[in-house]
This record gives sequence, structure tokens and C-alpha cells, in this order.
Amino acid sequence: MKRISTDFMKKFFAGFISMLFTTMLIAQGTNDKTLLWQISGKGIKAPSYLFGTLHLMCPDDLKVDETIKKSFSETKELFLEIKTDDPNMMMEMMAGIKMKDTLTLKGLLGKPSFDSISTIFKSSTGIPLEMLNTVKPIMVISMVYPSLLGCTPVSWEKTFEDLAKERKMPLKGLEKLQDQMNVLENIPYNLQAEMFSKMMYNLDSTKTTYQNMLQMYMAKDLKGLYDMTTQDDDFGKYEDAMLTNRNQNWIPIIISQSITTPTFFAVGAAHLPGDKGLINLLRKKGYKVKPVNY
Repeated sequence: MKRISTDFMKKFFAGFISMLFTTMLIAQGTNDKTLLWQISGKGIKAPSYLFGTLHLMCPDDLKVDETIKKSFSETKELFLEIKTDDPNMMMEMMAGIKMKDTLTLKGLLGKPSFDSISTIFKSSTGIPLEMLNTVKPIMVISMVYPSLLGCTPVSWEKTFEDLAKERKMPLKGLEKLQDQMNVLENIPYNLQAEMFSKMMYNLDSTKTTYQNMLQMYMAKDLKGLYDMTTQDDDFGKYEDAMLTNRNQNWIPIIISQSITTPTFFAVGAAHLPGDKGLINLLRKKGYKVKPVNY
């Protein structure tokens, strides 16, 4: 029986919520073709930087440009969405990975659908779906992405974590793992199960959609990412929980940290654009946020 990679799960969950909403942006885009932004002004003595990540990519697609390296080298601390080097992270994740109230995926899908999807899932992942019967459906989706990508995924989060270790830079999180777990509880399990079912029955179209999004991301086109997406009837109502509220919570941390220490902030690209995105929120507070082209 194939074991689930805890390293993959750790890297995946470090930004899963933002990645989920990258394909559901319901906010104004930006015309600047870059993922890297410099933060300055209003008491900030040395610039900080904001970078938009995509959490799962193939190794050949993740390139650390010299401009990114230079910007990173000008900072003294790294902030990700969560502290990914926390030794307790996996334990906390496993404690919150299961559904509440003794619910099961088989119960949510119904036995016929569960059995049918189990065959597809096992063929795609090598993992028996029965092993994950009590896991939140939105987390089960994570197991499918390596087969969709056709590679062993890597992440910007792990890349920046390694760069920080090389420079002995402190790594901190804008929120706790439990905060992300709580966000998932805002999405009803039956809706999560429906999303999982649609994905498994339409793997080809899901793969195409993700590849299109990846190409747009690699073109550093936040506006394009917005233009290629449409509002989702099911998930639109959860935009506040998944993006807006978290952005608002992060702004005071980003500001206070930038004033005291030049810092590199790396978060899911979906958090950057839009009227309620980090770029605009910082500008509304009077800070200069300018694109760094590379």
C-alpha cells in the first residue's frame, strides 16, 4: 500500500487555500506583468518585498530569477503564510485533517459514486480512497495534483525556506496552521465532496485548466489570471473567508514588520490583486508598492 508523503502534504497545505482560490479570483486585476513588488514609504527605512507564489509546480517550471535573489538578499527575515519549518506542523495538520461529526466521504458521495471514484482515484494516485474516507474532501484533492502535473511537485514556499536557511534568516508565518484549518471549516463538507467528485470525473479538463493557469502564472500576468477566470457560484460566497479576511489580518503584520525589519513576504498570488488585495490595501494605508520587473 502506497504511503502518503508527509513532505508533500506539508508543502501542499502550506498554501492550499490560496491555490484553491487562484482559479476563482473575483477581484480587479493589475496590468503589471510581475509577481514581485517592493514596499516602501511611511517610516520604512529599507524596502521590503512582496512575492506572489503558486504553491505546486514542476521543478522545471520553478525558476529563481536573479532579480528575485537580489531582492531576497536585501531582506533580513522571511514571512510565509504559515511557518513551514515548525516541527509541530505535521502533528497539528494530522489532528485537524479529519471531518467532524463522524462524517465520511463514502457517506457524502453515496456508495455507488464512492466506489466509482475510488477506481479513478487509485489509478491516479496509487492510494486506496478507503484510507482517506474520514479526511476532509478538500484535503483529499491534494493527492491528485502530482498526477495532474505529471511530476513530483515543488513549491516556492520550500524554495524560499531553503534560501532563508542558507542565509540563517528567521522564518515566520502571517498566520497559524490552525487559522487555515478553520478557513476550511467554512466550506460545507458536502460542497467539498461535490468539488472532489467533479474533479475526479473530469480529470482531463481539470488538468487543462491548471496548465492554463500555470502558463499565465509563469507569464507573471496577474491581470491575465483574473481575466481567464469566472465567478464560481459555489465558492464565491467564501471569498471573504479565504482571501479578504486573511488579507485584512495580514496587513498590520506586514506594515509593522516592514517598518522594523526589511522583510520578504511570499504568499499565494491570489492575495495580491484586486481592490481588497494586499497591493491595494497597502497603498490605501499610504505605502508605496511598486512592481519589480524581471
